[in-house]
Amino acid sequence: MTCPARIDRQDCYTPAPIPADRNVMNRLLVRAAAVAAFVAFPLLAQGQQELIKNLRRDVARLNDQLVDERTRMLAELKVNGKSLDPREVMREAVYLTGGKLVEAKVSEFFVFEEMKKQVESGVRKAEEFDVKEQDVVDQLAPMKQEFETKNPGVDFWEVVRSQFGLNKETFLQQRRESILFDRVFFPGAPKNWPDITKEAIKAQTQSDQGPRFLEQLEKATEGVDEKGQPKKLPDFWVNMMRQFVQKGLRSWSDIRYASNGLPADVVLKVNELSWSTQEAFDFVKQGLFVQDLERAVQEVCVREALRQELIAKGAYVSNEDFQKRYDEYRQPYDSTPFTVEVIATRFKGYPCLEAYRARWRLITSYADMIKADVNDENLQAHANKRAAFFADGQVDVSLIPFQARNPKTGAWEPDGMTGAKARCEALFAGLEKKELTFDQALDKHAEFFSNDEKRGRLGMLPLNQLRQQLRENEFTQLLDGTSIADFLFFEAEVGKTIGPIQSPDGWVIARVNSRTPARRQIDVKVERERELVKEDYVTTRFFEWAAEVIGKAKFE
Repeated sequence: MTCPARIDRQDCYTPAPIPADRNVMNRLLVRAAAVAAFVAFPLLAQGQQELIKNLRRDVARLNDQLVDERTRMLAELKVNGKSLDPREVMREAVYLTGGKLVEAKVSEFFVFEEMKKQVESGVRKAEEFDVKEQDVVDQLAPMKQEFETKNPGVDFWEVVRSQFGLNKETFLQQRRESILFDRVFFPGAPKNWPDITKEAIKAQTQSDQGPRFLEQLEKATEGVDEKGQPKKLPDFWVNMMRQFVQKGLRSWSDIRYASNGLPADVVLKVNELSWSTQEAFDFVKQGLFVQDLERAVQEVCVREALRQELIAKGAYVSNEDFQKRYDEYRQPYDSTPFTVEVIATRFKGYPCLEAYRARWRLITSYADMIKADVNDENLQAHANKRAAFFADGQVDVSLIPFQARNPKTGAWEPDGMTGAKARCEALFAGLEKKELTFDQALDKHAEFFSNDEKRGRLGMLPLNQLRQQLRENEFTQLLDGTSIADFLFFEAEVGKTIGPIQSPDGWVIARVNSRTPARRQIDVKVERERELVKEDYVTTRFFEWAAEVIGKAKFE
């Protein structure tokens, strides 16, 4: 076995921009960690189960206290001596930690407008839209039962909080809104649906096929099923109709976010309805882990430092220019299933479209600064250097992860990163002393997420899939200052054990087992290949420039 290689992850811009009272924070962290450790201890007596539940509640309560401590410091942030508007910081925290909730609020506003219209016109009665608590419980019951059957001993609500950023109360509220959406836009059989639903469906089908499609839907629900109940559309069709309606409503509405010029005290405006920054933050905060808030504040501070530098260079694009450029950029995507929002949130890792728009503004501004460098010579050199990425090269990697999150629920553990680092360093020291081999350590290792079937042996992967396995993406790379995936894919020595390396969710020890080279030559004179190389060239240069700027910035 070759000697392990230590890697010091770049910490050049991992600012601690919230100067919280360290005594208070440390006390809370110690208490939370102690409670978590006790919960994790294997208790055999059945009578201890109630105690475990109470301790888990204590962990959640202490996390809430940590979030509250961090929240109080939002008003004191400074970047290079400039105080940030606490309302803007709070608003960005909403987008970054509760982006899905912001989009859910858009739907809620759609529901309110249409419900009001139907009641005032006399078409429906207000009581028809009364969603009772039992309605929500009944709808949720099959999902909860299936989860508990497949995941015995795992707290359903802890998983909800880690995956959706919602506590129990806010999650149930979101389920209620989902039921209400169907009652407003899909009451009963298709023939009873409101005009706006039918128009939205027609708009998403080919020109003359809309009416015929609706007729087919109506015929499909005529009569009763084998149990004598009115026929219903299959769930697949209902889900597709929901998407049609959402897309239609969005295209017909005036939806505005921060990047559309809203004042700092407003997060969202849909037609004449607004969601205030304070109300939105109070709602989103209920399901936050302190690590999520810290990550959001880090993004806000990093983004501000880059914005200041671009302004100083006279390169930061104006509001008007940004809107024009972004509209031109999104047009070819938004007419397809792979909209900019899909690409940004599902493939590039942004928490919401608004977070992507804010980052995209920085990148397009920076692109203006290096416009003269975007030429055939530099692009071809970039294509040759990263040919394995552009032309289907692959790498076989094995990983030993040390999780800062609970492997079963995905929830952040109190002081999880510190504990993960300590465990990682302890094992790495054993590898350095040759007390065991990498493969022996991997075989014995148990810190894998419950749905991780590869358990550290990733096999041959292209770069983007390796990023997914490492839970890295374009969004995280700017904040982390480097990319583990890029290093392993392009640079790491084959066969050498590498670590300890900090990852977005913990620490890892890695080994590259083999590589395959690019399968073809990339030619930037080919238009399609040129565009791919150009985008990656600008993004790569942007990350390098950002590292320099943030490394010099002062965060308070």
